[in-house]
Amino acid sequence: MLRINIKTHNNLLLKDLLYCLKTDSKFQNLVNFTLLPAKYKSFVVKKSPHVFGRSKEKYNLKTYLAVITVNPVRKKDILRIYLLLNTSKYKEGLGLKFSFFI
Repeated sequence: MLRINIKTHNNLLLKDLLYCLKTDSKFQNLVNFTLLPAKYKSFVVKKSPHVFGRSKEKYNLKTYLAVITVNPVRKKDILRIYLLLNTSKYKEGLGLKFSFFI
């Protein structure tokens, strides 16, 4: 079994990849994907070092997570998924982690 963990800050990239996997007829029966809850992280930064806590900027960082599992792992299937991920036009914004299970 092959598991691909995806981590990104852009929701549209993740949806585009999952849509490609869902609509491709070769992967419909092989691939299952799960969307995990998004994680939020908040940052507070002072605007000026001379002002004592009155002027602060607040920033939020949202991280989207998904897990793709490929049940029957054959060499042919792994190469197809690898080619699909390499030819994706938005692959620079996705963090991918591959895990093999027996």
